[in-house]
Amino acid sequence: MERKLKERMLDESRFDPGLKEAMWERIEAQLDIESPAASRSRTHAKRTQRSRKTMRRIKISTGLAAAVIAGAVFLTMPAGTAFMKDVRSWFAPEKKVEVNIEGEKEQTNQKLHESGKTNGEQTPGNSETSKETSRYVIYYDQERYKLEQQGGKDVITTTTPLPDKYPEVSFTIEQRPGIQPADAAADLEKQLAAGYAEVRKAEQVTEPIAGYRIYAQDGKDWNSKVMVVYVVDNGKQGSFVLTEKYFLEASEGHGSRFDQMLKEFKVLSE
Repeated sequence: MERKLKERMLDESRFDPGLKEAMWERIEAQLDIESPAASRSRTHAKRTQRSRKTMRRIKISTGLAAAVIAGAVFLTMPAGTAFMKDVRSWFAPEKKVEVNIEGEKEQTNQKLHESGKTNGEQTPGNSETSKETSRYVIYYDQERYKLEQQGGKDVITTTTPLPDKYPEVSFTIEQRPGIQPADAAADLEKQLAAGYAEVRKAEQVTEPIAGYRIYAQDGKDWNSKVMVVYVVDNGKQGSFVLTEKYFLEASEGHGSRFDQMLKEFKVLSE
């Protein structure tokens, strides 16, 4: 979020060189209107005048840059619109993202999804629930996957259903209001232990997303089921649970693509 804000500010603060020089001339003309007492100081050497002029430009540029950046951000915001709501609109509807698949870099076309919206329209929600839940955005590979809402969860699956011989491949996003990430992770670890042969202890990670990670694997065959769960703070004393499901042979394929999607997951501040 901070990176997008910085880029937006920088883009808005760029000037045409000719316009910038004209601005300097007008500003300096105003500053050169001095009192009679001040005019007597013009007996200083030309070098001193140039030095003062340079320092004046530095001071002006600092204030001008700050004013331009502030104006660019706030003057473009609709009246009465919350700051974070405007920042949310800065996410591009689509973008290209590079993904590393089995050592090869691949360009993918990613589509933006904002929670609570279906086909671009806002879905009404319970006001009490919204106080405990947060909204989010995520980019996903629109050529290989589709996003559907199933039982109150957002589920990303392959655009073309896989043959029956393959285990489930999906990326699910759900929210657990009122449950802290550490508690949610501990509970999920116990649940996975009952259904998978190998379950690794929940650990705190920073990549591909900051939160808790629990890895589960059911065997060592090519089609053995794999589940990787990430638990992330929702900013309202609750948690987001992000679940990757695929099979062992697809770890470097679907697994890598899902991890890249995790990097694009952002919780929105209200």
